[in-house]
Amino acid sequence: MSASFFANNDFMPHGMCYLWQPDILWTSVISDVLIAMAYFSITAAVVIFVKKRKDLPYPWFFLLVGSVVFLTCGTSHLVSAIVIWEPIYGISAIVKAITALASVATGIVIWFVLPFFLSLPSPAMLEKKNLALQDSLNKLNLAKLSLIEAEKMASLGGLVAGVAHEINTPLGISITAISHLMETTDELAKHFTINQISRKEFSRYIEEAKISTNLINVNLQRSADLVNNFKLVAVDQSNENLRLYQVKKYTNKILSSLQSVLKKKQCTLSLKCADDITLWGDPGVLTQIITNLVMNSITHAFENTNERNINIEITKKEQFLLLNYNDSGSGIKEEVQEKIFEPFFTTRRAKGNSGLGMHIVFNLVTQSLKGTIDCVSDLGNGAQFILKFPFDTRDSST
Repeated sequence: MSASFFANNDFMPHGMCYLWQPDILWTSVISDVLIAMAYFSITAAVVIFVKKRKDLPYPWFFLLVGSVVFLTCGTSHLVSAIVIWEPIYGISAIVKAITALASVATGIVIWFVLPFFLSLPSPAMLEKKNLALQDSLNKLNLAKLSLIEAEKMASLGGLVAGVAHEINTPLGISITAISHLMETTDELAKHFTINQISRKEFSRYIEEAKISTNLINVNLQRSADLVNNFKLVAVDQSNENLRLYQVKKYTNKILSSLQSVLKKKQCTLSLKCADDITLWGDPGVLTQIITNLVMNSITHAFENTNERNINIEITKKEQFLLLNYNDSGSGIKEEVQEKIFEPFFTTRRAKGNSGLGMHIVFNLVTQSLKGTIDCVSDLGNGAQFILKFPFDTRDSST
């Protein structure tokens, strides 16, 4: 490129073409300056837009259009205003060449990115999709509610079936024993009427009566215990026994009542709890929870192990009480952990377990104490139950 390309001595200013007519000259100058300022403003706006919109697709395209095209176009108009007085046509030509290159590049690139921008949804399309998504969400919520109701009905059906099964056995034995006793009594009464009762027959009747009444007593007592357990499953929400009590002091009383069972099973139990922790609620609820947890460990955890330790740690965290129960037993299988809080689930039904203990604990924690309970266990490494509930059980925010 020769030096004369930027020389302006041989050229006259562009104002000469206007014959220095003020109205034409100033109209052109003001228009070019305003156009230049507008392009510079657009350039600044595009740069700020790209900087703030981190999720913008193809940001380099916007910078190409905004920063290069608009910037060069603005500069071109600004130079056009200057050449009216200064004949810098070489610089003007360079600016126009840069503008042309940027414009051509943009004109080519735009056809490659156009399909992508055409695929972007319009506000109307987005609104339509949002409505469709909301409709799907509503359907999912309805389906979820239906599933919850179905699960409730299934649980209720399981509970009813369990009640029927558990009570039917002792009641059936009692009815059979009573029927046999009635038949034996009727036979004895007939012999008594005709004065044909032998000492041997009377002795046999007394023996059978003892057996029958013992069966009736044992099985009716079992039925009564089951009914009491079913009442606990429902969780009594009465306010008669609600009061503020010291957790450590009351827990020690509970553990003292269990000492005979613990001693018989050669099990040691330790409690760690601050003296100042208090709880508002029914102390009987805490009794049922701890008793069932301890009996669950004694019944299931320590059957095949000589190390029989139970550790209970009660702490406070903000407005919540945390009860951490650990035993050193045989642990719980994963498939059992998933069902441990279900009503009537037990691995020892053949040995007389009803499977209500842990379900009672779950209901008491979640309903009476407005809290949560989690089971953590590895087979062979004991079991841990983590309970969390508010100090004031009238507060349901857990």
